[in-house]
Amino acid sequence: MSGIFSTFNIANKGLQAAQTALQTVSHNISNANTEGFSRQRVDLKADLAFNFAGVGQLGTGVKMESIVRLVDDYVSKQIRQENSTLNRYDTKSETLSQLEIIFNEPSDTGLNFNLAEMFTAWQELSKNPEGANFKTIVVEKSNTLTDTINHMITQLNSLEEQTRFEVGKTVDDFNSIITQLETLNQQIYNISAKGHLPNDLMDQRDLMLKRLSSIADFKVEFDKFNRAIVKIEGREVLGPDADFQLKTDENMMPILVKEDNTETIKAEDFLKSGKLKGYMEAIDDIKARRSEFNEFAKNLAQVINEVHEAGENEIPFFVFDENNPASTIKVNDEILKNNNLVNTKMAGGSEGDGSLALEIARLRNKKLESTNATIEGTYRDIVIKVGISKEHADNMVSNQEVLLNQLVLRRESTSGVSINEEVTNLIQFQKSFEANAKVISVLTEMLDTLINRTGV
Repeated sequence: MSGIFSTFNIANKGLQAAQTALQTVSHNISNANTEGFSRQRVDLKADLAFNFAGVGQLGTGVKMESIVRLVDDYVSKQIRQENSTLNRYDTKSETLSQLEIIFNEPSDTGLNFNLAEMFTAWQELSKNPEGANFKTIVVEKSNTLTDTINHMITQLNSLEEQTRFEVGKTVDDFNSIITQLETLNQQIYNISAKGHLPNDLMDQRDLMLKRLSSIADFKVEFDKFNRAIVKIEGREVLGPDADFQLKTDENMMPILVKEDNTETIKAEDFLKSGKLKGYMEAIDDIKARRSEFNEFAKNLAQVINEVHEAGENEIPFFVFDENNPASTIKVNDEILKNNNLVNTKMAGGSEGDGSLALEIARLRNKKLESTNATIEGTYRDIVIKVGISKEHADNMVSNQEVLLNQLVLRRESTSGVSINEEVTNLIQFQKSFEANAKVISVLTEMLDTLINRTGV
């Protein structure tokens, strides 16, 4: 139908559309600095026209289709993937930083320094084989060395234990986020089922998915009700049919467990990135360096004992447990009680002979059969491996930060709120509101004229 009242209706719809658009612009501006917020837009289109005899179709004004959030789903997916990789190497780098602190090289108090001090003491003893003070210095320097080794292995064990504890905490964080996502899924479903778009809830959901990606890698799908369905290696951990949960085993390693306990998947079979992967790789590094460090301590004791036992007293200079050499290595208690038991000459050697002490001093430059490196070189190789692994992790972090920043900029170009752009939209919709209000004002005057001034 046409006429003044239909025009009133058109203007009223224009007012409502402009008011909704203004409210949306205001919502965008208010959330310009809100983490994870996506810019929203009111989609408008011409309402259905009607046929008017002799004229054709007459328009009926504007119709609000929906309020949509502007999101590039592909970029969001890439951000989750690269964020997962970044957190893998960042977590590994942080843990390896603590490993570097343990080895603390080069340093005036580190093991390498203490090792050199011990060999120097043996060198000086070889020049003064009968000097009690020189024997005391050998024992003291050797004792300092073994104390350092004992302390370092304790630190390595503590670092592994702490890292495993962090794995447990991170698994708890993962499950906490899953619980929050379950709540969001239900809220999103309740609104989507009524045909509406829960834009702000979906922003919260996407932000939680990004946080989840920092812990572990996964694949996510969205059903027709916009609910997130999260799968790890094809096993659903979030969604209507979720029947798997992330847990830890007796060694505090991540595992995927089916609700009925009929299937368990080990971490190495499903973790490829995220914090948990970083922790696992760091633990592998700690274990490898600890094994090498134990072997170093064992070799150190054995080569010195082999020479020392060829002396008059035929007792080992160091004692240790074969199963835990670095934890148990120490100077022989008998020698600690009586420094005179420190051998300086071979069995049957003459008075003043310091050949045995010299032979031990020369072990500093002798290559070990097991490592084809000197004792100091063997330890240096361990330190170098720590440094190489840390450097690789740091380089990956730098690369991932650049890549992730580029993706975030791409997201912001689509989803970010530009204050200047929103102010422009604000003025545009303000003018639209004023124009529609003016139409209503004119129509009101027309009705007044028609009713009060024509005698109708």
